[in-house]
Amino acid sequence: MQAWRGLPRTGRRDGVGHRMTRQAAAYPLLPLGGGVLLAPPMARTFGLGRPESIAAARAASVGGHLVFASLRDPEGEMSGASSVFGVGVTAVVIEAGTLQGVVRIFVEAVQRVRLRTFTLQRDGFYRVSAEPWDDPPIREAELRPLHDRALIQFEALCRCASLPAVTTKLVRAGAPADRIEGIRSLPWVALSHLGQDSPPHWIPIAQRQALLEAPSLPDRLRLLIELLDGAVPPASLAADMAPFILRAADAAQLS
Repeated sequence: MQAWRGLPRTGRRDGVGHRMTRQAAAYPLLPLGGGVLLAPPMARTFGLGRPESIAAARAASVGGHLVFASLRDPEGEMSGASSVFGVGVTAVVIEAGTLQGVVRIFVEAVQRVRLRTFTLQRDGFYRVSAEPWDDPPIREAELRPLHDRALIQFEALCRCASLPAVTTKLVRAGAPADRIEGIRSLPWVALSHLGQDSPPHWIPIAQRQALLEAPSLPDRLRLLIELLDGAVPPASLAADMAPFILRAADAAQLS
């Protein structure tokens, strides 16, 4: 990407100031439409079209933080605090620039937050105060049975949807049970292999948002198990997802 004038192309991430303090702090808000949800530790690129979104990203700059929250109505617009869910994430801007005339930012979700106050800025975006919300501590050994149960349910759903057999291998590789960070990633890795953002994810945003709002990691894994157990995948899921899954498997050298 061509870097924004006056900004470095890549942000420095040395761990200093990377996570928010316990006290609420104010950051530019980027509301996510189309049923898109961002959760730690996801990293992704966004193309920005609305002037207020571009202004919010510029206000954060490379190396700074944005707050992302999903719109309650995937097809709606941001008009105030009630437009978005009350729990979102902070994300650090890793890279920002213009590619083929489109402003793009690459961000990494850092921390779950509660959105407290909204202040409309002159450039049309909102600056929100966000209070960090971490999962309570828990031993990894207590999480592994839930991790395994969720994988079993995920595999059953993949068979029901006729997804490629390698799908479960990809999820195991992306969310390994031998690290708590891997276990924490499982809901988002699993859902990414069950649908993409365009067309919108077939699992409603309210159900995915409930995972983000779960009070603890065990609760989140239990909710994931329930969601996978009750999900009815669309008939087109295999056709929609197979090319993405097979490309990911090839890149990861899985078969």
